[in-house]
Amino acid sequence: MATKILIVDDEPFNVKLIEEILEYESEFQYISTTNGKDALSLMSSYNPDIVILDIMMPGINGYEVCKKIKNDKKYKFAKVLMVSGKAMIEERLEGYEAGADDYITKPFVDDELLAKLKVFSKLKKTEEIDELKTTILHLFSHETKTPLNGILLGSQLILDTPAIPEKVAEYAKLIKISGERIHELVRKILLLSSLKTNRTLNRSCRSVKKYLNETIALIKTNRQICCDIALQCPEDFTLNLDWRLFNEVFCTVLDNGIRFSPNDKPLQITAAVDNSVATFTVTDHGTGIDKEVIDKIFDEFHSQHIDNHTKGTALSLAISREIMRLHNGKIWAQSTPGQGATFILTLPAEPADTVT
Repeated sequence: MATKILIVDDEPFNVKLIEEILEYESEFQYISTTNGKDALSLMSSYNPDIVILDIMMPGINGYEVCKKIKNDKKYKFAKVLMVSGKAMIEERLEGYEAGADDYITKPFVDDELLAKLKVFSKLKKTEEIDELKTTILHLFSHETKTPLNGILLGSQLILDTPAIPEKVAEYAKLIKISGERIHELVRKILLLSSLKTNRTLNRSCRSVKKYLNETIALIKTNRQICCDIALQCPEDFTLNLDWRLFNEVFCTVLDNGIRFSPNDKPLQITAAVDNSVATFTVTDHGTGIDKEVIDKIFDEFHSQHIDNHTKGTALSLAISREIMRLHNGKIWAQSTPGQGATFILTLPAEPADTVT
């Protein structure tokens, strides 16, 4: 579908100039008006993707029109490109304060105007798709909670029944395990959705080495793993993090590394701080990740089968990326096929007074 543009300018010459620029661009369709009042009426009937909005107009000026557009939730994805013959920084700042997405001065440079329109068209569509993804995640997670609880409770009641046939117990256990997997999926969906709303971090200061040792010991006990884990971490290393959320990230990459490390080669974990940047690495010696997908594995909707990093990791890695983003950090992977993979986490090493 073509991107819809609303041109708002009280000078017919300026309107004609913009229309001539857009005339041969098939990806855009447009209408125009000469005042702010009519522009606000057209927002409802035309529902434009982008508004090219002059500032100085009789009646309602461009700043007021922009504020009204941005304050209406129906148009939260609409982009406003403000236009003026002046290039004063004060005027630009006032436009941004009103909610404008960008600013362009008269006279127009055709290529600059078209470039801005194409960028905003793509940005608006991306934002709409992102919200749709989040809405789907919320809907799925909430709609599955009640029936899932029934499945888990029912299967457990069957397993607790005395002297049930072996085959029935086998099927009940399968139902319970499958239900638990779906339950974990729902938990991850809810967590990912909450992370995307920029939730507040609950920070505390802890010894990094103590945390790593405790986490490694716990996962060894729960998973009953056979491979060795080699840890390198300074004794005096502390971090001020939301440790519950960070634990989601570290356990994801640790579990992934354990799953694909051969028993005869240790999983290598390092933690260090340099120039106020904390870095964690987890390196396995598995078959590695294909170059074609290594940048996609942190996408929550990435579904391509990855031979050595598969079942259960897709949402977990997306969650990890969001948690690191909230900590102003990053997570990424490096791999040479056939030689294993390394997951790298970096984040600011913020100081704190109390260590636990």
